[in-house]
Amino acid sequence: ILEPCIALAKQFKTGKVRCFDFWRIEDVAPHRAAIDEKLRTAAETAGKQGILLILENEFACNTATGRESARAMNAIKTPHLALNWDPGNAVMRGELDAFPTAWDLIPKNRIHHCHVKNAIKGTDGKIEWAPVDKGYVDWVAQFRALQKMGYREVVSLETHWHGGGTPEQSTRISWAGMKKCLQD
Repeated sequence: ILEPCIALAKQFKTGKVRCFDFWRIEDVAPHRAAIDEKLRTAAETAGKQGILLILENEFACNTATGRESARAMNAIKTPHLALNWDPGNAVMRGELDAFPTAWDLIPKNRIHHCHVKNAIKGTDGKIEWAPVDKGYVDWVAQFRALQKMGYREVVSLETHWHGGGTPEQSTRISWAGMKKCLQD
């Protein structure tokens, strides 16, 4: 699906295509080198066409956490692969210190997109989605860290939390929380 995605990126006049590194498997270690090579090859293919491939750390995939993101970015040496940093996804995978501890491991020059959402421990003890301004990710501090590093790329709200009654109201609550964090 890479070639059609590159064509769509060009049609929409964007220089980026977001990707994931396959559904999470229990023991990725025997397959990690092959996954890295697929990502490197795909990134080189995209790069030859002026497109930056952006790997999202996704809780359901093999690169889910900040630590796994740092490992991937340090292992795959190509200027055509970058990171879509999503600390909420890292928390959902159980990395409760995604920011600032895992964040500190990530090569900052490789971050070219950022998703904003949050997660908390629910009453049943399981991690669940939350509005942006409530949860493990300290978005005020995360936004300050992005600003400090000179980040000038996209930061987008992801509306995974649905506790506001309707999807629209949930989005409005998360957006209000994001704006408050940005203002603070």
